[in-house]
Amino acid sequence: MKEADFSKNLFDLVSEHPEIKDIMSKLGFTAINKPGMLQTAGRYMTIPKGAQMKKIPLEKIIQSFENQGFLVKGVDK
Repeated sequence: MKEADFSKNLFDLVSEHPEIKDIMSKLGFTAINKPGMLQTAGRYMTIPKGAQMKKIPLEKIIQSFENQGFLVKGVDK
C-alpha cells in the first residue's frame, strides 16, 4: 500500500506519487494544475493547510486518498 504523509509539503508528496496531483485537482484544488504553482506554493503548503484554506473537510480528502489505495499518515484522524 502506498503511503501519503500529510505532514509533508505538497511538492514532496507529488514528487513521490504523481497521481496525488490528480486526486487533489478532483477534490477542488484546481490551482495545482497552474504552471509553477506546485514549485512555489507547493513547497510550503501541506494538505491539511490547503483543506483549511479551501474549507474542504480533511475527512473527505483522507477518504479520497484511501479510496485510491493510499495509507494516510501524519494527521490526527
